[in-house]
Amino acid sequence: MSSRTDTSNQPRIRLTEEILENFLGEVFKGNISALAREKGLPYTLVYNFIYGRIRSLSFKDYRILFEEEPPPQEPKRVDGHYFRGMVRLLLFLNEGISQADLYKELYPNKKTSYVDYRIFRGEVKSVEARIERIMEQKLVDHGFEKSEIKKWVEEHDLIEDKERVLYEEIKPLLDFLKGHLGLNPTQILNQWYNRYESGELRTVPKKIYNRALELRDRAEKALKSGLRGETERLREEIQGKKNGFDLFSEVEEELDFLKRYGGRSPRKYLGRSISHYKESRLKRIASWRAQKIRDDCHLLVENRPDLRLSLIPKSCLKKRGHDLLRFMKSYAIRRLKEDEAGRYEKEILTPNSFVRDAYDLEKHGFTRIDHAAVVLGMGKMAFDLMVSAHSGLFRTIGIYDDKTRKWHLPNLYLKELMMKQGFSLIKNRYTSLSKETSN
Repeated sequence: MSSRTDTSNQPRIRLTEEILENFLGEVFKGNISALAREKGLPYTLVYNFIYGRIRSLSFKDYRILFEEEPPPQEPKRVDGHYFRGMVRLLLFLNEGISQADLYKELYPNKKTSYVDYRIFRGEVKSVEARIERIMEQKLVDHGFEKSEIKKWVEEHDLIEDKERVLYEEIKPLLDFLKGHLGLNPTQILNQWYNRYESGELRTVPKKIYNRALELRDRAEKALKSGLRGETERLREEIQGKKNGFDLFSEVEEELDFLKRYGGRSPRKYLGRSISHYKESRLKRIASWRAQKIRDDCHLLVENRPDLRLSLIPKSCLKKRGHDLLRFMKSYAIRRLKEDEAGRYEKEILTPNSFVRDAYDLEKHGFTRIDHAAVVLGMGKMAFDLMVSAHSGLFRTIGIYDDKTRKWHLPNLYLKELMMKQGFSLIKNRYTSLSKETSN
């Protein structure tokens, strides 16, 4: 049969303003009954068409009415097989994106948070042509040629089929995570849990199985630590943080510290009895309350320098440790400045005697002295001040090249210098001096 007469499977022609203008200008002469008799079409069809009561025509009626082939039109809906293949490929390339995230991008104007997973599962056979184009563009943005996307989708599906694990193998992991962390298996599977339990789905991607293994191992480690906060943080990492709230376990240590060494009442910070949290009936507090606890804790630590480091909460210990390290560093540099003879510096800068002969070997190489500052991680002025202060020492170490008329330092010596424990203090001293000189 000719394609002209076989119209049963052809989509209908959407009626556009251009088609209507063409009809009113070229076909319709003002009498509906006459036109219907002339074309052999039902009167109601012509009437509804003229008054905009229908939105489309069949191919057959369009040819009869206009006596020409319909204009090419892009279909509003297409078979969803290609779309779902592109979704699988994109999710494989972007592990941080979920089907729910993708759905929100495809339908940004939807006011509800409902996600229609049927378009991803194949329960809805066709999808809008618009979202198919969006998926193609996403893969083009990833560097794929548009003409090769179908080939990549097919290859990915072949690989994915080989890298799947039976549901029976992941089920013990899901049961463990549900029992100890309270995680719904659907959150791990990225599919409705009952679809596996009912036997509708029998395998899971290997990457999901590997993720379940990793979560099981991390959960076991958190449980062994005996710290409630560890398991709660792991659960929140998977389920997502609740906006405007922090885990109580994250500030529990700071709150106990404020009560013990600052005489502060936990109720003042929590707005209720702390027993609600200690007994795990409540797990989160408002973020502004958590921040108030942290700020007051840091302030108390600053005002109590007499407290031993072992008593200070871990969140404040880092700053106290930095302050202590900075003091010790400045003290060491000041002692270096006070060392008029420079005995300490000379000891650090002097080559190791047992490798001195190896410095001149060409296999280790040499660095021009005006490039050595970069190698040692020093500013040029700081390096020049150091060389000037120990010019005699560097003259004995360095080698003068008559051709380039430049001094060079052995690479082996520079490497040895960077490994010496006290060299960082010397660098800091001359960096400090260079700043004073430039000012």
